[in-house]
Amino acid sequence: MLAEPTILLVHSPLLTSATWDALRPYLEAAGWRVAVPDLRPLVEAPSFHAAVCAATAASAAPGTPTVIVGHSRAGAYLPGIADAVDSGRLDVVFLDARLPHPGTSWIGSLQPERASWLREMAVSGRLPTWDTWFPAGSLDDVLPDPDQRRQVLDGLPELSWKVVSEVLPTPGGAWDSARHIYLQLSAAYRPTAGQAEQCGYRVRRVRSDHLAMVTQPAMVTDLLLSALRA
Repeated sequence: MLAEPTILLVHSPLLTSATWDALRPYLEAAGWRVAVPDLRPLVEAPSFHAAVCAATAASAAPGTPTVIVGHSRAGAYLPGIADAVDSGRLDVVFLDARLPHPGTSWIGSLQPERASWLREMAVSGRLPTWDTWFPAGSLDDVLPDPDQRRQVLDGLPELSWKVVSEVLPTPGGAWDSARHIYLQLSAAYRPTAGQAEQCGYRVRRVRSDHLAMVTQPAMVTDLLLSALRA
């Protein structure tokens, strides 16, 4: 008997797996086997990229259709994950996510001003937690429910600078043969969605916010599943 098709939900290295807690039951109700690896224990690995790819691929059911969904900064790791997954059919979905940048690092992929800003934030070789990157109260509008906000922001990691400076490898055949989908949630990712479209990705756009899978899980479920069916 074949295993159920799997959706792998990959959270941003700056966040935690709690970003998927609201979405997961909707996908399971739609008949999907859902796997949500926690990337936080991997941030001290010699190669964060290799550790993420191995841990995420281990969550898939070999030989069955698989959908890999990456949010925000997880987008850079999706090609490597795709190559590591033993899948019968593979879809890769960028959910308001950065596009891959093989051959360069996170810091190397940024505009010079943004790269300088990130370097200035680092303290003793580590980045402060993501919620401190914004003025006080800025995330209240994105996560207006206080319980939800605590759940999402609790336990955010301080990333080692080696995660930011690691050069990512060029992907192989599985990535090239996968179907690539881009789902834009927020206005900030409009330019990235445009780049994805130019690269031949199937692109869908909604007017929402970067954490809509937390605040509007039913809408994001419909968006994701309709893009996969199309």
